[in-house]
Amino acid sequence: MKLTWETALIFVAAVALVATVAWVMRLKTRGVLRVLINSIAGGALIAGLSAFNIIVLPLNAFNALIIGALGLPGAGVVVAAAFLL
Repeated sequence: MKLTWETALIFVAAVALVATVAWVMRLKTRGVLRVLINSIAGGALIAGLSAFNIIVLPLNAFNALIIGALGLPGAGVVVAAAFLL
Protein backbone atom coordinates (compact mmCIF):
# COMPACT_ATOMS: atom_id res chain seq x y z
CA MET A 1 0.00 0.00 0.00
CA LYS A 2 1.33 3.36 -0.99
CA LEU A 3 0.90 6.31 1.34
CA THR A 4 -0.66 9.05 -0.74
CA TRP A 5 -1.00 12.68 0.18
CA GLU A 6 -4.78 12.25 0.44
CA THR A 7 -4.37 9.57 3.10
CA ALA A 8 -1.90 11.69 5.03
CA LEU A 9 -4.23 14.69 4.80
CA ILE A 10 -7.17 12.63 6.09
CA PHE A 11 -5.04 11.37 8.99
CA VAL A 12 -4.00 14.92 9.90
CA ALA A 13 -7.62 16.10 9.66
CA ALA A 14 -8.77 13.29 11.95
CA VAL A 15 -6.12 14.15 14.52
CA ALA A 16 -7.14 17.81 14.32
CA LEU A 17 -10.77 16.81 14.83
CA VAL A 18 -9.89 14.79 17.91
CA ALA A 19 -7.87 17.70 19.29
CA THR A 20 -10.75 20.11 18.68
CA VAL A 21 -13.28 17.85 20.39
CA ALA A 22 -10.93 17.44 23.33
CA TRP A 23 -10.49 21.20 23.62
CA VAL A 24 -14.23 21.78 23.50
CA MET A 25 -14.89 19.17 26.16
CA ARG A 26 -11.97 20.53 28.21
CA LEU A 27 -10.27 17.21 28.69
CA LYS A 28 -6.99 17.10 30.48
CA THR A 29 -4.05 17.71 28.19
CA ARG A 30 -2.31 14.57 29.37
CA GLY A 31 -5.16 12.35 28.17
CA VAL A 32 -5.41 14.02 24.77
CA LEU A 33 -1.66 13.91 24.30
CA ARG A 34 -1.58 10.21 25.16
CA VAL A 35 -4.29 9.37 22.61
CA LEU A 36 -2.57 11.55 20.00
CA ILE A 37 0.81 9.89 20.50
CA ASN A 38 -0.74 6.42 20.56
CA SER A 39 -2.71 7.18 17.38
CA ILE A 40 0.45 8.29 15.60
CA ALA A 41 2.19 5.13 16.79
CA GLY A 42 -0.78 3.07 15.60
CA GLY A 43 -0.61 4.70 12.17
CA ALA A 44 3.11 3.99 12.03
CA LEU A 45 2.48 0.35 12.98
CA ILE A 46 -0.10 -0.06 10.21
CA ALA A 47 2.16 1.66 7.67
CA GLY A 48 5.15 -0.44 8.71
CA LEU A 49 3.28 -3.73 8.49
CA SER A 50 1.83 -2.79 5.12
CA ALA A 51 5.14 -1.48 3.75
CA PHE A 52 6.92 -4.78 4.35
CA ASN A 53 3.90 -6.81 3.14
CA ILE A 54 3.63 -8.60 6.48
CA ILE A 55 -0.06 -7.82 6.81
CA VAL A 56 -1.71 -5.46 4.35
CA LEU A 57 -4.03 -3.19 6.33
CA PRO A 58 -5.78 -0.03 5.23
CA LEU A 59 -4.14 3.05 6.70
CA ASN A 60 -6.93 5.36 7.80
CA ALA A 61 -7.71 7.52 10.79
CA PHE A 62 -10.28 5.09 12.18
CA ASN A 63 -7.80 2.20 12.37
CA ALA A 64 -5.11 4.45 13.85
CA LEU A 65 -7.52 5.74 16.50
CA ILE A 66 -8.61 2.20 17.41
CA ILE A 67 -5.00 1.19 17.90
CA GLY A 68 -4.25 4.46 19.71
CA ALA A 69 -7.16 4.09 22.12
CA LEU A 70 -6.87 0.35 22.79
CA GLY A 71 -3.14 -0.22 22.36
CA LEU A 72 -1.88 -3.67 21.39
CA PRO A 73 -5.32 -5.30 21.80
CA GLY A 74 -6.60 -2.67 19.37
CA ALA A 75 -4.00 -3.79 16.84
CA GLY A 76 -5.32 -7.31 17.25
CA VAL A 77 -8.86 -6.08 16.64
CA VAL A 78 -7.83 -4.28 13.43
CA VAL A 79 -5.90 -7.33 12.17
CA ALA A 80 -8.82 -9.66 13.01
CA ALA A 81 -11.29 -7.34 11.28
CA ALA A 82 -9.06 -7.20 8.19
CA PHE A 83 -8.94 -11.00 8.02
CA LEU A 84 -12.67 -11.40 8.60
CA LEU A 85 -13.71 -8.78 6.08
